[in-house]
Amino acid sequence: MVQKILKQQIMRLAKTTDLCINNFYNVICGIMPRITYIEEKDEMIMHCDKPIIILPEKISVLRDVKNQSIHTDFEQYSIYYKNIIYPYSEEYDVQIECEFGKNLGNCWRLEEFNDIADTFLLTLKIYGYYGKLLTEKSCRVQIFEKKEYPTVNLLCIGDSMTMAETYIAHTVNKLKNINTIGLRNISHNVNHEGRGGWTCSAYFEKYTDDGWGISPFLFPEGFDGKEYYGDKKFYEYMLNTNTDYSHIGTSVTPIQDGMVICDNDKLYRYSKGIYDVVCENPVFKFDFSKYIERYSMPTPDIVSILFGANEFQICSYSEFDNELNKFICNLNNMIEAIHKYNHNIKIVINLPICGGDQYSWGTQLGCKSSAKQYEYCIKMACSAITDLFDRRRNENIFVCPMLAVCDTVNGFQSDYIKSNIYSEHFERHITNWVHPSEIGYKQMGDALAGVIADICDN
Repeated sequence: MVQKILKQQIMRLAKTTDLCINNFYNVICGIMPRITYIEEKDEMIMHCDKPIIILPEKISVLRDVKNQSIHTDFEQYSIYYKNIIYPYSEEYDVQIECEFGKNLGNCWRLEEFNDIADTFLLTLKIYGYYGKLLTEKSCRVQIFEKKEYPTVNLLCIGDSMTMAETYIAHTVNKLKNINTIGLRNISHNVNHEGRGGWTCSAYFEKYTDDGWGISPFLFPEGFDGKEYYGDKKFYEYMLNTNTDYSHIGTSVTPIQDGMVICDNDKLYRYSKGIYDVVCENPVFKFDFSKYIERYSMPTPDIVSILFGANEFQICSYSEFDNELNKFICNLNNMIEAIHKYNHNIKIVINLPICGGDQYSWGTQLGCKSSAKQYEYCIKMACSAITDLFDRRRNENIFVCPMLAVCDTVNGFQSDYIKSNIYSEHFERHITNWVHPSEIGYKQMGDALAGVIADICDN
């Protein structure tokens, strides 16, 4: 503050001299050029790159049982600063105003629950050079008991992170009375609609099989959900292969009279060994009600949606605006289709997580993208999701802060690798560019469990 006042005074004096203002300031104060550079950098941070903080207005946290004695069942909730601040700098001083938890430097962490309030305010303040407050944001933290809530049907839709099932299984293990539904069940005894490599748009587009399966939500207009059995090639593949695409307890029946299938953009109805064309160039639509009808699904109480990794991992800076618009449009369309079937369904939009370091990106994708580009795209997408879908709980839409809670340093797989072929020095590197380890997935499950407990409690 003193320097700022001094500089203002000097600027007024400099008007009467032939010296440039900056030179005059440096001569009078005896400041070296290096300090001038820091001053300029400070101006850049304050005026050009004011950081944003990406957090929903409410954070829902599960607490452990009061006076916990089971030492393997304690709860911990962390909000990592690097994940939620853009642009992030190690030079920032992130300060926390909160009655509870600890500021550990890289995160705010809550792990002591015995004397905690049911709800409290958490405020993050970011300071730059010379104690300049750059920005701040507050959110309400609400604590929920880890108890047996009423049974709910949960449908998780997503990409490979959902297909990995770990965050779903972790959520189920915490809350107990969750009945997961969906066509896929791979290894953790939970059902879902997660498909590796898929974007949100794929669920609106993939009605024929290109080797990656078909969307279970796409149905031709003018036909009942019960009679349509999908792409002929894919259905025959499921008939002849021990595949994980079938829901446990729902066998893939041989083609029978009355079934309608798609083959080369034509619809055929099967009858007595003959396929008769019933429609050419059918129009397919994402129809949630026909999905429920076709697969005899119970109505979900909660639908959890997680996308972003495949939309943005090789998205360039110049392409980002268009890709973000498509992404948000698809999320809106998915929400609209689900609520058209039943507006009482609670929809959770999960904020996608950041990825690994540049070494992991280089080893996986060569030169196709970069960790910093992906960080930009993911954080801006999360900011857009928060802006558009947060504060809409009265519309049965909730935002889950998975972005904030996943440790992208220690929650990703890593290994010690030689720095080069001639060196005996080993460096620790993250080995997966977008997928967390079991640790990171469990942290994601912590966030989802908190939101579901919030929904069930109310």
